[in-house]
Amino acid sequence: MLNEQLKNRPSGKPWYREPWAWFVLFPLILVVIVSAIMVSIAVRHADDTVSDTYYKDSRMYHFSAHQDVRAQELQLAGFLNFQQQETEVTLDLDGTLAYPPQLLLTLSHPMEADFDQHIVLEQVSAGHYRGNFAAPLSNRWYLRLMPELEPTHHQEASWRLKGEINFAFGNAIALNPASQ
Repeated sequence: MLNEQLKNRPSGKPWYREPWAWFVLFPLILVVIVSAIMVSIAVRHADDTVSDTYYKDSRMYHFSAHQDVRAQELQLAGFLNFQQQETEVTLDLDGTLAYPPQLLLTLSHPMEADFDQHIVLEQVSAGHYRGNFAAPLSNRWYLRLMPELEPTHHQEASWRLKGEINFAFGNAIALNPASQ
């Protein structure tokens, strides 16, 4: 009788020393760890917002081209030249407009909005502007030139010129109104 009681008695080991406890808990712990990793990746590498003249109306997205049309009416064209060593950019602007004293040049990185730069170009003479950028540039960038100096109000600008530059192929680019 005593031998039977000893055989049926629990082993006395704590729960965490039982292999079946870990067999049940391991998948749950693994799911929590993998979920935390996935959430941190999703937050760190979230998609950037669209910074062009698109707007949402109910469930539809619309594109507004009035800035491009106005730039075509003014016959605007520009030529940007980046001097990498001096971190300076110059602009020659042609068109039938009263040249504003300052312009905003936005360099948008194709992948990361954190790398975007906004450069205020100061007028040196009629149609000639100069500004400085933060550091030497490389690879591909989207360019937008407009008379509105506040980047968050880019949709309120009366006109804009757009372009795309790849610094692997050169440091100069012509800016033109986007074609419809």
